[in-house]
Amino acid sequence: MNKEDIHMVHTECLDYLLEYQANHENFYFIPRKRNNKNRLAEGKYFIGDDNYLEITFWDGTDSKDRIYNIAFVINRKNGTYLEISCRDNSERAIYLKELTVVLADEVGRKFTQIKDDKWQWHYDENIPYFNALSDFVRQVKPVVDKFISMHPESGIKLATKEINDEYVKKLPGYDLFIDEIQKSKKTGSTTAKASEYIITFQHNELSNELTTYLKQNEFINVKTDEDFVDIKAIDPNGKKIYFELKTATSVKMAIRQALGQLLEYNHYPNKNNADKLIIVTTSEPEKEDMQYLIGLRNIYHIPVFYQQFSMENKTLSKEY
Repeated sequence: MNKEDIHMVHTECLDYLLEYQANHENFYFIPRKRNNKNRLAEGKYFIGDDNYLEITFWDGTDSKDRIYNIAFVINRKNGTYLEISCRDNSERAIYLKELTVVLADEVGRKFTQIKDDKWQWHYDENIPYFNALSDFVRQVKPVVDKFISMHPESGIKLATKEINDEYVKKLPGYDLFIDEIQKSKKTGSTTAKASEYIITFQHNELSNELTTYLKQNEFINVKTDEDFVDIKAIDPNGKKIYFELKTATSVKMAIRQALGQLLEYNHYPNKNNADKLIIVTTSEPEKEDMQYLIGLRNIYHIPVFYQQFSMENKTLSKEY
């Protein structure tokens, strides 16, 4: 799993959990609650970074390690595993140590203590993370739910409808996804993926904000979705611009997805309409992304550029 794959993992896990929730009453999980470092907007729906993510169904954290007390973890370097941790509260740790014993007895998960008051159980490296998540939900979660319900004094709580309403239901595209789920149940059609609605919502939101920005900053003839181009416009210097908008969670991926489209829109079968081709996402480019674009312009003489649009500040960056 590489750095870009971690975003796909977030997406596939969210799709699975929302579909499972739609078919199982009182099934709740806890997504990322805050959009710190723009990670939620970038599609990192669960806590973690470019190397790992954690999924939990219980409201309780280890403040010392800044992780959940009980979690299903997918890690680029260390594989997929269950983690129980309470290094900040010795009284709560007593209950969690007991939980490791219960999981060993009831579902054969024999945890290893890796630090004081921190335990892990690893899935076989040949088991895909998606299969591991399904196993966790179906086999491990019911045992943990029962244990936590029996020990409210531990201070750990089950994820609730209130948490779901506050965080899960506010994910962009959630309502459209649920509507489609209900329609699928009635008609027997294929269930849609939550990520498809989230991506569509994010794309439309970016298009609307960027269109407004361009009109307010002396761009003229601003048109959306004409001849498959996301946005066409003429800049203050009279240059014809084609903007291709992407919700990819890395600039490298956005360039990969957009470049072929822009070339086709501008040149197929034998034409040349735009002076500049600009790829836009909400992500900040890496040094390597800028070097790549400079190389494309120098070697192939393709007038392709990248700009970041800030959804928070409603501003468009310089051209890279």
